[in-house]
Order: sequence, then C-alpha cells, then structure tokens
Amino acid sequence: MSKSSNTFQRSQVAELARRLVEPRRFIQVVAGARQVGKTTLVQQVIENLRQPAHYASADEPTLRGSMWIAQQWETARLAMGNGSEAEAVLVLDEIQKIPGWSESVKRLWDEDSRMRRRLKVVVLGSAPLLVARGLTESLAGRFEVLHVPHWSFAEMRDAFGWSLDEYLFFGDIRVPRR
Repeated sequence: MSKSSNTFQRSQVAELARRLVEPRRFIQVVAGARQVGKTTLVQQVIENLRQPAHYASADEPTLRGSMWIAQQWETARLAMGNGSEAEAVLVLDEIQKIPGWSESVKRLWDEDSRMRRRLKVVVLGSAPLLVARGLTESLAGRFEVLHVPHWSFAEMRDAFGWSLDEYLFFGDIRVPRR
C-alpha cells in the first residue's frame, strides 16, 4: 500500500522549517519547475509553525499587482501582533506572475527591516521566471534559494510505492494524483 502524498515530506521541508525558525535574515525563495511540489512543501512547513502564517497565491484570477502584494503583506503584519517577540510568516506563491514584484517585495522587506518587524517572507515560483523577473535585480543580498528538484526514484518509491520499472517507464513525470 502506498503512502499518501500528505504524509510524505521531501527533504526540503526540514530545510525550510529550519530556516523559518532562525532569526529573520533573508527572504526565502522556494524555486523549481512546475508541478514538483513547491506549494505542498511550503504548506507542510507552515502547518507546523508556532507563529502565524499568511498564504496567498498570485495564481488566482483576481487583480494582481504591487497593491496586491502590499495587501498580503499588511495582512501578515496584522497576524503578527504587536509584542516585541511577535513574528509571522508571509507566503507569496506564483510571485513571478505579478509585474514588478521584486521592487514591491524589496520596498516592503526593507521597510520591515528598518522598523525591526520580524515578518519572515517566503516566495514561490518557477526558477527561471523568478531569476528573469527580479531576483538578480533589486533583491540582491536579501534572499536565499531553496531549490526543489523533480522527484527522485527514492522519493517516488517511498511516497507512492513506485517500483524502479514504473519510475523508468514514466520517467521524470510530475507528482501523481493518487
């Protein structure tokens, strides 16, 4: 019997969780190809955090832009509270779909840094698009990347009970919906 994808955790889950319990230093960028499990990975992490987390996806067909980023940022700040030990996590998924996203993120990140707010930020997106649309420009020195590769044979075996023959036959396909 195969394990559910909800219980299986890729190794990057532990790494992101470790980074989010550290003091705020960098924007966490979770990057990888489409359908490799970036969103599931981040959701597994935030479900187990002790601090509040606000998740928002730019994939939804609503109005998107710098104002949308500012609204999500403010929602996370409000969830953080006012105490000196207060902190929260903001997750912005599919960030590369927002034109000029990096300038907005830079401005808000720097503002929180000046105000000593402990809002930790995670952005998710397709690696080539993130780099092409902002990471190398205005956010230099403000982020660290967690690369999420395609699933390995060991992961497919452990998560879904795949045999080597199945893995070789289907190859580097996306996570199956079982």
